[in-house]
Amino acid sequence: MTITARATRRLTPTRHKLLLLLHIVVSVGWLGLNVGNLTLAVTGLTTDDPGTQHAALGAMYLVGGPLLIPVSLLTLVSGVLLGMYTKWGLVRYRWVLVKLVLTVIAVVLIPLSLLPGLAELSRLIAGTPAGRLADTGPLALDMLAAGVVSTSMYVTSAVLSVLKPWGRTRRLA
Repeated sequence: MTITARATRRLTPTRHKLLLLLHIVVSVGWLGLNVGNLTLAVTGLTTDDPGTQHAALGAMYLVGGPLLIPVSLLTLVSGVLLGMYTKWGLVRYRWVLVKLVLTVIAVVLIPLSLLPGLAELSRLIAGTPAGRLADTGPLALDMLAAGVVSTSMYVTSAVLSVLKPWGRTRRLA
């Protein structure tokens, strides 16, 4: 694509603002879902009260299950559209490329790893009698680690959006 063609591919100011608003809202929502699940994982792993453990670890799938895929996909699509229709491009600047890679990794890992883990943890908690702490083995720690890693990725993306470091990438042939 020529530089002239790129220059004509712009959004109206109103559409740009609406797309940017959508991207910010769903991205913050995605971060919020992760922080919520991270909080529930820490609570479930550190409590000595079986009721609190069951509520916290059982709620992780209820919070993340129905929302993580649509929110992550909306974040990815709105980010790609912003890249395509603004001066930043998708691969023109290193910070945009890093955000894109981090987002794609997270979007792929949600259905392949995170959601199955959350569903398994929910089943394990549901199968544990009330009044007894569930033996989660390494599963709850895995979900905690996933929350730490994903939250770090999303915070990194937010920092990159504000600081815009590193400059342009090399021209792709």
